[in-house]
Amino acid sequence: MITLPDRPRNGLLEFVPLPPFVSPHELLADTLPLLDPPSRMSVTECAERHLRVESNGVWQQFDRSVTPYLVEPADTTKSRLYGTCAFVGPAQSGKSFMLITVAAAHVMNDPGPVHIVHMTRPDANAWVEESLNPTIMNSPDMAARLGRGADDSTFSRKRFKGMRLTIGIPIASQLSSRKQLRVLMSDYDHFKQVLGRKDSPEGTPWGMALQRIKTFLSRGGVLLESTPAFEVTDLTWQPSEAAPHELPPVSAGIVPIYNQGTRGRWYWECRDCGEIYEPTFSKLHFDGDLDPTAAGDGTEMECPHCHSLLAHRHKFEMNRAALAGRGGWLHEASDGTLVPMGDSAIRGTDIASWSLNGAAATFSNWGKMVAKYLNALEKFEDHADDLDLRQFYFLDCGLPFAAKPMDEDADLTLSALKSGRSLAPRGTAPEWVRFITVSVDVQGSYFPVMVTGWGLDGRRTVIDRLDLTQPPDGSQRTLDPGKYTGDWDVLVPLADQVWSVEGQNYGLKAMALAVDFQGARGVSDNAEKFWRARREADQGNLWFVSRGQGGFRQRDRVWHMAPERASGGKKSRGIKLLNMATDLLKDTIAAALTRPVHEAASYPLPEWMDDDNIAELIAEQRGDKGWEPKPGQKRNENLDLSVQAQALAEHKGLRRLNPDAPLFWAVIGSANPFWVPNDEAGAPVETENKRPARVTRIGYLNRG
Repeated sequence: MITLPDRPRNGLLEFVPLPPFVSPHELLADTLPLLDPPSRMSVTECAERHLRVESNGVWQQFDRSVTPYLVEPADTTKSRLYGTCAFVGPAQSGKSFMLITVAAAHVMNDPGPVHIVHMTRPDANAWVEESLNPTIMNSPDMAARLGRGADDSTFSRKRFKGMRLTIGIPIASQLSSRKQLRVLMSDYDHFKQVLGRKDSPEGTPWGMALQRIKTFLSRGGVLLESTPAFEVTDLTWQPSEAAPHELPPVSAGIVPIYNQGTRGRWYWECRDCGEIYEPTFSKLHFDGDLDPTAAGDGTEMECPHCHSLLAHRHKFEMNRAALAGRGGWLHEASDGTLVPMGDSAIRGTDIASWSLNGAAATFSNWGKMVAKYLNALEKFEDHADDLDLRQFYFLDCGLPFAAKPMDEDADLTLSALKSGRSLAPRGTAPEWVRFITVSVDVQGSYFPVMVTGWGLDGRRTVIDRLDLTQPPDGSQRTLDPGKYTGDWDVLVPLADQVWSVEGQNYGLKAMALAVDFQGARGVSDNAEKFWRARREADQGNLWFVSRGQGGFRQRDRVWHMAPERASGGKKSRGIKLLNMATDLLKDTIAAALTRPVHEAASYPLPEWMDDDNIAELIAEQRGDKGWEPKPGQKRNENLDLSVQAQALAEHKGLRRLNPDAPLFWAVIGSANPFWVPNDEAGAPVETENKRPARVTRIGYLNRG
């Protein structure tokens, strides 16, 4: 320590001395690795010599036999024949660690600037803290090359002797004006697919990464790894003999890059007949009639040639045998035949690509895959909810998901929907209805309202459909939800309205009501004020304010949370919104409309609904990016209101409703606070049900 005894008043001052000057010998020692020629050691050999990995809490030498399918992709990054290496695979298959092995090869054997790109800054920081830093610190050879300066090891940069390793995110500024020997991209499908400003896009992350390696000529390269996250765009697509390994077409992500490449697939050699085959989920043999868990327990892999069965415990043995030459990666030749990497007949492309099916992944379990698939399939068939099914294909199988067309089993047409309709009179629920929801849209001069009755099996029907057009104070002016906060009071009586049930001596109140949050100027503010007033009246748990989120790639189907931020830099609203993944919910509505009217989760329509009302339910068609209005169709309010009702019911617990033990709001009797005996039911709400001649359409369900 250095001491300054003459410091006035406050006594002695002590501080750590500065480090000594670096000698020329030390500078030369740090720069000498730049003069070394690149080692001929492969990436995998380098990892086995210099890297340690954690296994069950113990740090051990890297072992290529744990994930043998990653050996060829990692080693090919050193090839001068390919500027891009693209690996498509399931989640938790070891592919993210491949980035560390490739980076380590440059640290130890081939110094040069390497840039690793992660989805977001928090994800990048978590990866550095949980994977990269522990690997460096527990690998003595790599740790010895890491700089000792305060800024030599940060979340965004690692300075090693002779090279730098940077960690960034997919933004244009980080993929511009930099020279990189290697650019490594993790979870590519979760990147923003077009970088730059909206009014001036600069290109895809992959395209911009290719520009960064140009200075290094054939030594430079880009490595991408990802699970697929984009839906199939052509549902009629089928693999061809000329391109047996091609994946279905999608709009963006890593799959189109894979399809431009050599298109490699992982093969096993059958122990019984000696033929090779690709181990895929579709070749798993199980009894689909059993309970999902029981079906998964008996799962085996079936050879497509001799039909012999292979238990899951042999998967590791088969993968190691493939690495030893009995199977392995086979790529497409120009004539559609299959050849190994390095064969002169391989497809002429500068992209080396691989696609691994989840059934062959080291950390997958066939029994759990089958159970997850059967549960997801049952969920789709019962509720037309394909969220779990698409997650299974994307993350567990590593394949693009092809959505089942909604009109595959029945035509969603006006004539089809008019058959088998309910005869219950308007304002009366069919006898099978056990709870009611009310959904409210906001238009320029009126509130469209739909009353929906629900059964224990997920069936739903329209009990009433009305437009509230008159201000609550009885004035002759036009109702204006965006301008007059008091106009929202016209909705208040809906919470106390009782709808009779056909053939029963009781009626039901709405167990939940939702009103739209989006619309013309002033609607959001007035919706918030209305909800706060309902909360002060002890109805805060009864009323919800909803907002639609368009697109198929959403965090969930329905989620209840406060807005993360307000527009224009304003403070976020202190109100929870019922967020709806509208395009996913529209899939559910469309599937329900096509089901036979007496089946579970169907949507039988009442006889009193006219053609115009029914047409609004089929006013949109499913596109690649979401549902969109059909040509010439102007009104879709009933579809919007049906989606809102579906979101309300799911949020309250529709999908976990057990008919044998229903939740309190679905039981018959005094235990249900929304159950009202006929002698206690009041008069119905007086409303004006005529629609205005002109309507300003608010398509909130199509907003992102």
